[in-house]
Amino acid sequence: MEDIASRIVSRATALGCEDAVAEVVANRSYQIRFARNEPVISSRWRERTASVFFVHEKRVVASEIKDLTKADEAVERLVKVAKTSRRNPEYRGIAQGPFRYTRMQPDPKILRLDDGNDHVAAAVNGALEMGAKECAGSFWKYETEHALASSNGALGRDHRAGVYLSIRALVGPEASGHGIAAASRLSRFDPAKAGRKAGRVAALVKSPRVGTAGRYTVVLDPLIFGSFTDHVATLASAWRVLAGTSPFGKKIGKRVASEALTVYEDGSAESLARRRFDAEGVPTRRTLLVQKGVLKTYLHNTSTAKRFKARTTGNAGLIAPEPHAVDVKPGDWSKDEIFAEVKDGLWLTNTWYTRFQSYVAGDLSTIPRDGIFRIRKGEVVECWKDIRVTDNLLRVLRNVVALSDRTEQMTWWGEVSVPNFVPYALVKDVRITRSAE
Repeated sequence: MEDIASRIVSRATALGCEDAVAEVVANRSYQIRFARNEPVISSRWRERTASVFFVHEKRVVASEIKDLTKADEAVERLVKVAKTSRRNPEYRGIAQGPFRYTRMQPDPKILRLDDGNDHVAAAVNGALEMGAKECAGSFWKYETEHALASSNGALGRDHRAGVYLSIRALVGPEASGHGIAAASRLSRFDPAKAGRKAGRVAALVKSPRVGTAGRYTVVLDPLIFGSFTDHVATLASAWRVLAGTSPFGKKIGKRVASEALTVYEDGSAESLARRRFDAEGVPTRRTLLVQKGVLKTYLHNTSTAKRFKARTTGNAGLIAPEPHAVDVKPGDWSKDEIFAEVKDGLWLTNTWYTRFQSYVAGDLSTIPRDGIFRIRKGEVVECWKDIRVTDNLLRVLRNVVALSDRTEQMTWWGEVSVPNFVPYALVKDVRITRSAE
């Protein structure tokens, strides 16, 4: 794989490119989909592709080569595209290697895992024990090998593996719950806990009524709070700031959240997204994004860092810097204390279809799903449906009152694009509207 990556880079530079990066990825994934409490289909993937990035006189092209047996022809075609493209006057180059990387090894127990049916059964049984009638979802085992080479001397190899399970539990047509289990170490993988969480939420839903608009103190479950923190990291990309699609423009050193919130970006830590290097070959590291509510930095690749007179944060994306994983510092409240603090408010367990009406202002709406509960003195008193959170991202962050003392790894296709380690959050004065409004 290193030979293929190096050959792609050498071919591109021989054709006149001043900068070239190639990352060859071998993917070996395994999925089980389940429905009505039983596995229904199992699929396996084995494929090798290359992501490439070429620059010819500030003309930039990025693409993927699917057939590595025809890599030379693909490189020639892409370089021709670069030569006929418009110049990007803002391009500032790629990182200068070589680099030294920390030693990271995937869990051998995950590498040896060849059958996930026991994990599916554990999740389903956990949900049924809590009162669910029917379950559906998916189990994944991921394994990828990466080899990266650049024209500036970066040369790296990485091997990653993880396991993931998403489960929806149903008690009735309007009674559902969602649970997530994710880990890069099999000893930390707990699908039964995810099933119990989904089943418990679904079983709590009793005769939901259409909710009442207003402003409420809200407990955000890790699934929905992870959606908010995911947007924090995504919109902290320097590219988003330069493009004018971020509420964090000109806010370095300024308060963007309450003192309760400290957020790190960390691709080097144990997570489903753990990696040794970014798309330029720069070693990943832990980066402080928000410290006690104050924005400390944007996420950078080499090009954006030069424009901001900063250092790359190891978050390339060669076109746009992007987060690998997000880590929210837990608070000092227990989960029970978080709920007990709510004299009259809501508990939101999940969400989907988050949409921004204005990225630069941070105005958004999102639709709570699964269990939506009215709580008084920490206890569920009724169930709601058909509401939206219609508010502003920075306002929600500034209204965080407290965080629980434990975090959970959250990621799922609908709302949390990268792993987010998040606690329960207590947020005051959240604007709730009817879903038809």
